[in-house]
Parts: sequence; C-alpha cells; structure tokens
Amino acid sequence: MSFRMKKLFTVLLTALMVSVSITGCGSKQNAADNAPGQENVSTQTATSATTSMSLTEIIDAVYAKKALKFPLMTMNVELTDTDALRYNTGLANADKIKEAVVSEPMMGSQAYSMVLVRLNNADDAKEVAQEMKNGIDPRKWICVEADDLKVAASGDVVMLVMISSTFADTATAADFIGAFKEIAGTLSVEL
Repeated sequence: MSFRMKKLFTVLLTALMVSVSITGCGSKQNAADNAPGQENVSTQTATSATTSMSLTEIIDAVYAKKALKFPLMTMNVELTDTDALRYNTGLANADKIKEAVVSEPMMGSQAYSMVLVRLNNADDAKEVAQEMKNGIDPRKWICVEADDLKVAASGDVVMLVMISSTFADTATAADFIGAFKEIAGTLSVEL
C-alpha cells in the first residue's frame, strides 16, 4: 500500500473514530515569550515527567492546555517507511528513535503539525531536535506553509510544532512548547 493510500485510510479511520467520541476543549494558557530567532539550548539531560507517558498521552495533555479550533487526528509514524518518516518528522532514518506520532488536521489545508518522537537515548535529544528542525518541510501541504516552527526536548521526548502564523490569534508554536514544558516540568533543548 502506498504512503498516500495509508494516509487516506488512516484519515478515514480516524474520522470514523472521532465521530463516535467527542473530546472536550482545553483552556488557553500563555507560554513564556521568546524573542524571534532566539534559541535556548541546555546540554544537561532533563529528568522529565513525560518519561512515563505515552506519546499520545503527551499530545492529549498538551491539547488539554492549548486547544485548536479544528478537528485533529493523531497517528503513529511507521519507522520503517523512510518517506513517511521524513515527511512527518524531518528525520532521514529512525536509528535514534523508538517511536513517533504526528497530530495534524483531519481535513482541509490548515498548516499545522505536532510531532513527538521518543529517543533510544535521551543524550541524543539536541542532535535529533536539530535534525528534525533542519529536515522538516514547512510547505509539505504544498498550498499552505507553517511559518512558525519550534522544536523542544524533555528527557527522551522531542517535540516539533509548526503552524501557520495565520492562526497566531488562536495559537503559536511557542504556546504548544509552553504547554509541553508545563507537562514535562523542564526542557533540555529549545530551538
């Protein structure tokens, strides 16, 4: 089955599941403001509350703190499918990660993506975060662009968030990184 067929199947299956269960919206929380282009990187590996959570649980917890106004789907990224891996995470291979999930709009052309990867070794967080930031295509939807992009890590989890600045009145990448930091307790990398 081709990548596009897998994605279409996943979208349809997710749409069916969402129609069966409805989730509540979280409250809006402000994240700490960073100057544009400013990078804060700590080489110290953080002990994180996210270590005991699944990647999907982390995404749900982030959305409980910062919700979007359009329907989203969360799906696992197949690590052996290098095209899907690069498309969703920006990573060329899965050598340093155990698993990956992506959360994106169910339908339409909203430029938004949240990706979480769990590392084999938390010491690789800075390197993997930088590779994700450099490798992701913020125009992967072709007709729209996510021009607000941030990457952060806590413990063995790296989060990449990219969103169009047209949604700035509702949410920014910094808002989601701020929610991730609240859940994790600390960030070891912030790009």
